[in-house]
Amino acid sequence: MTATPSWTIEELEPSAPGAFSDADLDPLEPLWRSLMDSHREAWEVVAMRSYEDSWPRRRAQYREWLRVPGSFVLVARCGGRLLGYAVVAIEEGDETYATGDRQAEICTLVVLPGERDQGLGAALVEELERRLLAEGVSDVLVGTMHGNDAAQRFYERRGYTPFVHVNYRKLAVD
Repeated sequence: MTATPSWTIEELEPSAPGAFSDADLDPLEPLWRSLMDSHREAWEVVAMRSYEDSWPRRRAQYREWLRVPGSFVLVARCGGRLLGYAVVAIEEGDETYATGDRQAEICTLVVLPGERDQGLGAALVEELERRLLAEGVSDVLVGTMHGNDAAQRFYERRGYTPFVHVNYRKLAVD
């Protein structure tokens, strides 16, 4: 018999209708920091911003993505403790590939390091996919950091296929 998880997954709601405030999103910051740490471990080709510089930028991105109807944040909690979250942005379907009129991107999926490998990430993905299908969105994109093989395997086990490879180069400035 499988034990019932001690966590719950719910949608994070903005304090004011239609727009997330900084205060609504700031509880996500410690988890964002843990994701940055994972990125540092996976790939150090590009220098990373400080936590203090990164979070305001990411929070602004979240606010922009979440302005689009259908975009959402799921949070996983145990009691009042935040264990993980997923941010999903809805965008127009691809102009080249035969996707639906709308497609989704998992912008962030993070679970605290001490809570990993217990099914929480899988549960977040299952719930976001359930919500997307209920809204008629069946095309989902997600990026993983080069070198983060565990994340790539996680998504491949769930049926995601490598799609676009992004290359990076820093140009010399005279």
